[in-house]
Amino acid sequence: MKVTSERLDNCQVKVLVELDAAEVEDKLRQTTRKLSREFNVPGYRRGKAPHHAVIRVLGREAVQQQALEDFGNDLYEEAVSEIEYKPYEVGALQEVEWEPFVMTVLVPVEPEVDLGDYRSMRLPFEVEEITEAAVEEYLEGLRQEHAQWIPVERPAEMGDQVVVYVRARVGDETILEEENLELLLVADSQKPLPGFSEQVVGLGVGDSADFGLTLPAEGAEEGAEPREADVHIDLNTVRSRDLPGMDDELAMMVGDYETLDALKASVRERLEIEARQAAESQYLEKVLEAMVEAAPKIEYPPQAIDREADSSMMQMERNLASSGLPFETFLRMMGKTREVYRQELRPGAEDRLKKRLVLEEIARREGLEATPEEVEAEIERMVERMGPQGDKMREVLDTPGGRESVTIDLAISRAQERALQIARDEAPPLEEAPAAEPSLEAETEPAAEPEAEAGAEVASAEVEAEVLGQGADAQAGQETPDETEGAAE
Repeated sequence: MKVTSERLDNCQVKVLVELDAAEVEDKLRQTTRKLSREFNVPGYRRGKAPHHAVIRVLGREAVQQQALEDFGNDLYEEAVSEIEYKPYEVGALQEVEWEPFVMTVLVPVEPEVDLGDYRSMRLPFEVEEITEAAVEEYLEGLRQEHAQWIPVERPAEMGDQVVVYVRARVGDETILEEENLELLLVADSQKPLPGFSEQVVGLGVGDSADFGLTLPAEGAEEGAEPREADVHIDLNTVRSRDLPGMDDELAMMVGDYETLDALKASVRERLEIEARQAAESQYLEKVLEAMVEAAPKIEYPPQAIDREADSSMMQMERNLASSGLPFETFLRMMGKTREVYRQELRPGAEDRLKKRLVLEEIARREGLEATPEEVEAEIERMVERMGPQGDKMREVLDTPGGRESVTIDLAISRAQERALQIARDEAPPLEEAPAAEPSLEAETEPAAEPEAEAGAEVASAEVEAEVLGQGADAQAGQETPDETEGAAE
């Protein structure tokens, strides 16, 4: 067996596997012996047919294809062990010639990152000033949140809350029927049906109405026709929003505040903390974008973008499933196929990939890798946080792949903090640089917290979601599969 390799652009290697005639013949004979046990060859007992008889009955091409399926993965694994490059993931079979035997496999290899003089990167850090208008806007939101709905004896208007009996049919099929449907009248709303709110406006309590609505076509098939629905409604209740005044009573209604001024002070403090959290998140984005732009070299195989996009799509699928919406239903609502949606994810996936590669290289060059003890401590923290589900979490994390994922996440988190230190000119000298711990600055909560919008996300969590997306999922999936897709085909 002879193995040669040629480095191509975009972190890919073309690997040629050559076998001499004797090696090919040996593989074919092993295959025909197996096939003779699996198929009846006329004139011979099962398992006793000679090599030439199996080839005559099944055909040489079929035997060759079976031999490739039987031995292709072994040839691939042996070839990969001989080349100087580390595969990023399994290779793809390009072509096979049999006379003489040459198998060509395209193998993606590890990304290459050169950050250049990344430690010279400097960017100003600015936090948005909280204006009086911003405080007033927040207080108005509190008024809206604590408004009460009171019945009125006038025709319904946009912004009212109504209770109706509704029945909608498309042909002979009833698509909606509800006795006491409560909804907010909003212009251009799609609930419960497109154009429904506009038909209710102007009706009074006790009024009935029959009208038609044009509904979108079912499914995403090209050329599908819109549907016409016949709708009947009985209006039972009309309610108007009654807003509290902007005074001390609002402060006491919202929380433990005696005066409106005390509430305003608390709101301002909260908004200032949120502004700093947002600035931290946006600042890291800007720093990483600048480092990506300044890097002399960030190369990766195209398969890495596919992996990142697939990870994003799987995360979206999980999020939708947790809310009770099947992913296929979501795609139909969007009018997109799975592949179209996947392609739309690729630009964002490539952006996240570049930033993650920058962070991984920072972690490597700064020595920010976590020790086994730190990984174990992090696993314990995650398990404890899961409460009753902790045992299941431990099962997932207490594996080689799970520990690798936690190790990578810890290094990425430290690299994020180190990138911020560098951009602010606060990083320790490289030869003395200790492991950067994630900043706790953004975790500070206000002393008194209004009920509206309670609990802002911690900045570090927002950064991880924005910059890395599903980094843990993607990284955990980087273990080399046991079998190669290409060589086995």
